[in-house]
Order: sequence, then C-alpha cells, then structure tokens
Amino acid sequence: MATITFEKVGKVYPDGTEAVSDLDLAIDDGEFMVFVGPSGCGKSTALKMVAGLEGVSHGEIAIGDRVVNELPPKDRDVAMVFQDYALYPHMTVRENMAFALKIRNKSKAEIEQRVGEAARILGIQELMDRRPKALSGGQRQRVAMGRAIVREPRAFLMDEPLSNLDAKLRVQMRAEIRRIQTELGVTTIFVTHDQTEAMTMGDRVAVMRRGVLQQVDAPQALYDRPANLFVAGFIGSPAMNMVEATIERADGRLVARFGSSTLELDPAFVERRPALSRYEGRAVVLGIRPESLEHAAVAGGDAEGERILATIALREALGAEALVHFTLDAPPVVTDDTRELVEAQEDAELVDEVIEQRVSTFVARIDPKVAVRVGETIPLVVDTSDVHVFDPEDGRALDGA
Repeated sequence: MATITFEKVGKVYPDGTEAVSDLDLAIDDGEFMVFVGPSGCGKSTALKMVAGLEGVSHGEIAIGDRVVNELPPKDRDVAMVFQDYALYPHMTVRENMAFALKIRNKSKAEIEQRVGEAARILGIQELMDRRPKALSGGQRQRVAMGRAIVREPRAFLMDEPLSNLDAKLRVQMRAEIRRIQTELGVTTIFVTHDQTEAMTMGDRVAVMRRGVLQQVDAPQALYDRPANLFVAGFIGSPAMNMVEATIERADGRLVARFGSSTLELDPAFVERRPALSRYEGRAVVLGIRPESLEHAAVAGGDAEGERILATIALREALGAEALVHFTLDAPPVVTDDTRELVEAQEDAELVDEVIEQRVSTFVARIDPKVAVRVGETIPLVVDTSDVHVFDPEDGRALDGA
C-alpha cells in the first residue's frame, strides 16, 4: 500500500485551459479518498495525473516515497477502474481477470490463486466462464473490480465507476466497493459528481470547483462545517437553503432579518463566531439546512424570533419524512457560487426567474405525520443554533474569530 501526495500540482492544456490549479493534498496509506464536484471541476484530471494518463504541468505527485511525474503508467503500480468497465468482450470473466497477470509472466499457480481469491471477495465464482455480454451491469462492474484486485496494486483509482448503473444497483455497489476496499486496505481515490456517493463512501472527501480544492474533510465535518458557500450548497440533499439577510442588534441580541422574517441567533452560536459582531448592520448569506426547520406543532418553541411563516407551494411525501417547498419574500442569494450550483443541477433558467421575483425558495424536512396542504401558510420553527452564516463577497463561512 502507499500514500499519495499532490504538491502544488497543476494541469494547463495547450489552449490555456487550467484544469487543476495548485492542488495540495496528502492521502493516507489505506485511505478511501473521494474527489467530488460538478462536471469540469478537475477531479477526473487529477485522478488521471496520478495514473499517468495525463501529464503534470507543474508540481509533484508522489506514490509512497517515489515521485511519479515522469513514470509511464505501467510502472506506477496503480489499477484503474473506469465507468465503462473496459472488459475484453471475447474473453471469459476468468480470462479478463487473469490478463494483466499473464502479460507480467506470472506463474499459472499464482494466477489461479489471485483470480480465485478476487472471485471469492467479489462473490462471482459462478460467473467465471461467462463472457461480458452475458453479464448484468453490476456483474460487469464486479469483474472490472476483480481485474484491478488481482494486480495487488499500491492504489486503486476509480473514475465514476457507478455512473452506468441504475439507482438501486448503485446503492448496492457503493456498499460492495466500500466493503472490498476496507477488506483489502488499499489506498483508493474515487471520483464522482454525486455528493451522496461521496458522503456515504469516503473516509475523507475533497470538494473541487473550477480546478481548485475547496475543502477536504470527513463527510460529516463537510456537512456540519462547510468552509464556503459552494461547499455548503453542494454537500447535502436537499441542498442548504440560502437567503440574503442583514445582521442587526435587537434588545441586546444579534438577529438576522430577511424580508418580513426576523430570527434571533442563538447566543451560544454567536459566542462561537466572534466575527459576527463585525457584521452588525451588514448583509450576509444565511444558510439553513432543511432539517433545521420543523412545523411548530411538532417542534414547539413559542418565541417569535424562532419562527418563520411559510406558504406551501409543494409537498413531497417520502414515507419516513416529508419535504415542503415554499418561498420567502426576501432577496435570493446570487453569487458566482450559487449560480454555478444551480447550473450544476441543470436548473440554470431558474436563477433569472427567481431574481426577477425577488423571492427565495426554501425546502423544509418535516414530520410526515403533520397534515399540511398546498396553499396553506404554516409556522416553521428554525433551530437557530444550527444555522450557517457566510460573507456575501468572498463566500467564506463565518465560523471563527
């Protein structure tokens, strides 16, 4: 196994496009690291530079204690798993898995041992004599994994390996890949655009945007303490609600005003964020997770400073929870970060429509047992100890001093 280190790594194409910019990242031995971000953010390019499929414009990539910038792919001792499986159609499963070992002149006994062990780990012993066309998508993905496993590489590199599978199979394969990686203990970089995959699979997650690493941390830490607006909006489903607000002081306490709503910020929340006092009288971006909103009939809370009124535009019943969509009479957050997030969700036209209406769209995750109807105005209690505040100019989270 091995560590993988990026030191000021950049990739600039001949036309001047900068795909990756000064990437600094250290991946621990045996760690499962996920690169996530929208299309074109540089995550796959970073992976391919580790594999040697893309050249490095500047900086250094090390696998273990060896800088690999100039090494050809075959000498890097890594195994790639692609989204299209890349299986040889004329070979059986057994032959596909054994191929890399044969060209390395491994003995027949060693090949049989490694292929048999990989088949056991993957649970595909009964498929060994079939050809790829006779396999389902999930089975093909397991064979592609097996071909990587038999090589016993120092690292696995996986580029969107689940994107061709249906939703149910993706969930199953997420668990399978994570189980296999844990059992083998091989350092792994996994690339995906799906933040749910990132959150459920990674030991740590590296969020990228326009070639720049935004934040790297454990999944829960990313969710609880996003470093900036982009990470806050990208991580979480449904996405964090964001609204333009003003920080003011009322009766000695800091409040956030937006439209006709006023929220009293929890004193402990303010105490942990001394920087908030410097924003008194200034605009900020207030972020509220859907689960930090609950119907007053369930949440209780009598203080007006904890409530907002919501007129329901849509209710989604999901069994264990219900999502209600509503609008607020407050300016939406329009920055480069939020525009890119909307475009990543293929909703680009929605931005201009919302700007014109001067309203902010919100989603609340409420108790499904509470009966609410479209068109009804309901009181929602906000957990003001669990909101997020960002600087509207540079997007950074106001988390510290």
